[in-house]
Amino acid sequence: MNIVELAKSSSTWPNWVPNCANLACRRTRLWQTVWGRREGVTVSGDWYCSADCFEEAIEIRFTQLLSARIGLEEIRRPRMPLGLLLVSRGVITTEQLRVAVDRQRELGLNMGEVLQQLGYAKQEQVTSAVAAQWGCPVFSIRTNNLPFQVRIPRALLEFYGMLPVHFVEAGRKLMMGCVRGVHHQVLHMIEQMTACSTLPCFIAARQFDVHLPAFLRGAANQEVTFEQSSSSLEMARIARNYLLQLGAEQVRVAICRDYLWTRFFSRTKEFDLLFRQASH
Repeated sequence: MNIVELAKSSSTWPNWVPNCANLACRRTRLWQTVWGRREGVTVSGDWYCSADCFEEAIEIRFTQLLSARIGLEEIRRPRMPLGLLLVSRGVITTEQLRVAVDRQRELGLNMGEVLQQLGYAKQEQVTSAVAAQWGCPVFSIRTNNLPFQVRIPRALLEFYGMLPVHFVEAGRKLMMGCVRGVHHQVLHMIEQMTACSTLPCFIAARQFDVHLPAFLRGAANQEVTFEQSSSSLEMARIARNYLLQLGAEQVRVAICRDYLWTRFFSRTKEFDLLFRQASH
């Protein structure tokens, strides 16, 4: 069959390659059908026939996300301070709280760390109180069988002080263990990128320190973090390069206040790009 016959018959082919979602795409429908199948990539349900079209589209998407980021809230603070909550529970006295407040101002640490350093409260008591502040359960990690199959970039785990601690395949429910507080926007981003329903809980800082290295080892060669803030154009060009290197067929992207996260899916692996965003 020559190219003319191929063009005539293409209209009767099953619609196994959609139209390129880039309205400015300069390639013909025939080219998209014949060659786009090899190069095409899906981004949030939209298909793009080439790396060129992907770069143009992802730059627009990055710009939109960066604009939406301005309205994202910072972490919400509990109404009752941790020290007062521990006083109400009888864990510490008001005099011990005054000493701890002075020490906190001196050292610049959070109240939970100060109380433990002074020997006024145990880590389990602090963890239980912090969980109560946020209205979340406490989760005790009693096994090394953590949900490594749901991969979260190590940069996010370290920065926000959280770990995946439990996963239920039915309904894809993922429990994220927090140490310092609940970052709801980060949990929402994880939901978008992993297709899991995320639920917050609290874990002891000691358990976080013990189990974090295993996640860091598992993330080796699967992610790159750019710590310097970049423009949408620069990030789009970087994303295009990784798209071609990985031969990715699908891309997801989401944002929180501190990071823009892009995940590439190829036939053999997943790979993450994280772009650190400057503080407002």
